[in-house]
Amino acid sequence: MFSPKENVASRTVEIIAVRGAVQIENDTPKEIAEGTLLVFNNILEKNKLHRRDLISLFFTITPDLKSELPPLALYEAGVDVPTLCASEHKTLHMIPRVIRIMIHAKWKLENKNPINVYLPGTTQSRPK
Repeated sequence: MFSPKENVASRTVEIIAVRGAVQIENDTPKEIAEGTLLVFNNILEKNKLHRRDLISLFFTITPDLKSELPPLALYEAGVDVPTLCASEHKTLHMIPRVIRIMIHAKWKLENKNPINVYLPGTTQSRPK
């Protein structure tokens, strides 16, 4: 049974989800890998997370990105965390060439909220 909190060595650890996104210029394996690592590392840094805190990663990519998968780029960079990736549905208001990530992690910063990271070219909410 899933519980959003777990007791670790008599200390409660909350399970959180942190989001982020990055827009890349071109659909190339190199740019997808660089963009993926950029947003991933920014989220870890801003939230004081370590790789050992990570539970799983969920990615979405816009349908115009076809040359590489973000989870593969992380795996090749030595990140070994369970991942899943899906392609977003094409819409009229879609921001092109965007990689989105949701990180599920153990949260140890009591009384602080996670910081979502939206790098230039992306927004928290979709345009109207």
